[in-house]
Amino acid sequence: MFTLKSISQIKHTYFCRDLFTETINLQNRGWNNWSNSFLKKTVIILFFIGISICNAQQNLAIINGKVTDIEGNALSHTYVYLQNTSNYVETNDKGEYELEAPMGTYDLVCSNMGYVKQSININLTRGQKFTYNFRLQPNENMLDEVQLTAKSNLKKVKETAYNVVALEAKELYNTSADLTSLLNKASGIKIRSTGGVGSRVGISLNGFTGKHVKVFMDGVPMSGFGSAFQINNIALNMADRIEIYKGVVPIELGADALGGAINIITNKKSNTYLDASYSYGSFNTHKSNVNLGYTSEKGFTANLILFQNYSDNSYKVKTNLLDLTTNTYSKDEYWFRRFHDTYHNETAIARVGVVNQTWADKLLLGVTVGQEHADIQNANLMKIVFGGKERKSKSLIPSIEYVKKDLFLEGLKLSVTANYSQVRNRNLDTLARQYNWNGDYRNKTSKGESRYSRAKFSNNNGSIISNLNYTLNDKHNFALNNTISGFKRKAFDSAANSENSSEADKIKRTNAKNVFGLSYSYRPNSKWNTSAFGKYYVVKVTGPIDVSTTSNPIYEEQSRKFSTHGYGIASTYFFNDELQTKLSFEKTYRLPTTNELFGDEILETGDMSLKAENSHNINLNLTYNKTFNQIHNIYADVGFIYRNINDYIRRQIEQRYGGAYYTNHGEVQNLGVDFETHYYYKDRFSIGGNITYQNIRNMERYSPTGQELIYYKDRMPNVPYLFGNADVNYYTNDLWKKDSHLSLGYTLQYVHEFFRHWESEGAMNSKKIIPTQLSHDLSLTYSLKNGMYNISFEAKNITNEILYDNYSLQKPGRSFAVTLRYFLNKTSN
Repeated sequence: MFTLKSISQIKHTYFCRDLFTETINLQNRGWNNWSNSFLKKTVIILFFIGISICNAQQNLAIINGKVTDIEGNALSHTYVYLQNTSNYVETNDKGEYELEAPMGTYDLVCSNMGYVKQSININLTRGQKFTYNFRLQPNENMLDEVQLTAKSNLKKVKETAYNVVALEAKELYNTSADLTSLLNKASGIKIRSTGGVGSRVGISLNGFTGKHVKVFMDGVPMSGFGSAFQINNIALNMADRIEIYKGVVPIELGADALGGAINIITNKKSNTYLDASYSYGSFNTHKSNVNLGYTSEKGFTANLILFQNYSDNSYKVKTNLLDLTTNTYSKDEYWFRRFHDTYHNETAIARVGVVNQTWADKLLLGVTVGQEHADIQNANLMKIVFGGKERKSKSLIPSIEYVKKDLFLEGLKLSVTANYSQVRNRNLDTLARQYNWNGDYRNKTSKGESRYSRAKFSNNNGSIISNLNYTLNDKHNFALNNTISGFKRKAFDSAANSENSSEADKIKRTNAKNVFGLSYSYRPNSKWNTSAFGKYYVVKVTGPIDVSTTSNPIYEEQSRKFSTHGYGIASTYFFNDELQTKLSFEKTYRLPTTNELFGDEILETGDMSLKAENSHNINLNLTYNKTFNQIHNIYADVGFIYRNINDYIRRQIEQRYGGAYYTNHGEVQNLGVDFETHYYYKDRFSIGGNITYQNIRNMERYSPTGQELIYYKDRMPNVPYLFGNADVNYYTNDLWKKDSHLSLGYTLQYVHEFFRHWESEGAMNSKKIIPTQLSHDLSLTYSLKNGMYNISFEAKNITNEILYDNYSLQKPGRSFAVTLRYFLNKTSN
């Protein structure tokens, strides 16, 4: 629980109890007639010494409590001590401390780097139990809390052997940003969006995007949560930090990730608070969020989160115009305003349970309820436009979480998380029309703008994630993980589905996976830490397979089973307090996702015959972090990656109707490097940036028929290979009013041009190139009463650049937003 440096912390009562019990046990074993008189005398002497110690224990007072910051966040690794004595203790992960001392008068002191030291004078009496909770204020003469690199949670992440980066969410709480805005600041990461608010997003990490990168929330896969609850529409205030695993993913996540993983760590404040915000922005965009929590002294805790997003998404785009008479597209591109892209979602999350009990460190029951409505303006090709196509969904996700430390024996921790999500979807495509970007249309003889649909179906997902972790001592740690997940899709409105269902649509679709992991970590000293692990994968997929040998498909239900194993090792070494290196290797597999297997019933078609991807990965990182004179801090990190993937699953676009489908490509290789650096001056100023280069090449030389491929060793198409960002921030305090804070920020984002298709195909003047993109954002935030009242102003893409991510699907131009936030936190000493 905590580290004690004083002999007074010895648990005398347990010593007496155990000694007495052992004496009785010896007697019961028939050892009361010992022949060794020396042993008899020794035991008798020790027994009476124990009795004396127990009596002395009664003269000691017990001091305990908790240490938090001004927002109620627990501060671990904080020293609490009695001035001018040898009695001191370090707080545990929950910020708790406890120490013992003889009766007398003392100064009780609390000290943590980056915070103002606090002390109180106490008078202890014999056997007294004294409780005091410290609430530390940030030290303005040192680095700001957001900028400190030695913070407890981030420090723990840094010391692991895995190549992981942690991003604090707090710095964007006062803005209208979502989780993707924070992720986009990290080196090696590029968020790829298909449009405005509510659009589909993919995460590109070390060159691999979409389904290659797994996303978790508190260790639970988000793939089954439904589109109403994803990283691009979740309120940022829900998150405490985001952990980015570049390469090797720890077994605790139970992942079959290939390109890395994102783990969103939510706020879990054990106190009473209210956090409410509202923002209004361009294109009639509204975002609101309410987050409130309560924790009693006896450990009862409750949390309620409500958030919503709405936008007309009525920004302008530049694309080709369809001539409805000739059914041909213009050669030139023109500007049009989006006219059918309204989006809104509403979500409520409730959790109730207990914390800090003898039988459970945490037991939480939760439920998430959400709904979503989205107009579909265009296909995966911008020029193909719709005027009446839409999708709707409703989600219900009950969950349970249980955590117990020191289960049966000290150092053994059990955590179990389970959830079941039922996401009901409806896709509507009923108009017998064909639209162009002017909003004009022509009537068609068949229903549906692309494929007629009134289909209703449900995606049911369940998962149980179990982790057992045993810390033998400071050097040895063992961990087991078992993750079971299942998926089933079924129609629930037979009348609606019968109008447009095919033979394949009537066949059930299921996907069951189990990932088992075992790891061992060895830390011989504070400089070196190594983890070795193994994983075993099992999957069973059932769905429609085309068994026809002609162009007319014939579907039948089939099942496929697959099992394999992976392994790896990760290590870190601190040359000194400022310089650290990390090296990892793994052989890993990624199993096809449900969308890749079965499609999304809207714009994507699945393929149940897809093989699992397998890869050999190597990561090497070097990090330098140094503080000078407690006011200057320099941080720099350089990382090298190698990936060699077989059966790479590639998403492709069908050119006529703009639909998407998936294929196993073959062999793909990636050699890349990313670099990040930042400079901080006190809590006043920071400047920095990062840049990523990734050389992702097709290494499949021959086609399945044996023909040599013209695009052998080409870069993989439609994947950015050179990109980066930079930021400058200025902070000042007590401007106009005491306890006020002003921050100004500037962000630059750069993406180098890249080919939309294979670079070796076609004539030079006909190649589709996504042009170089450079955008600029500005932000201003002013806070009163130490963050109780906040107002923020944002300007994004201030030069109104044309920005693309996916197949020239244009993102919003210049936009503005204002955010109001109120935060109230209640902690008591």
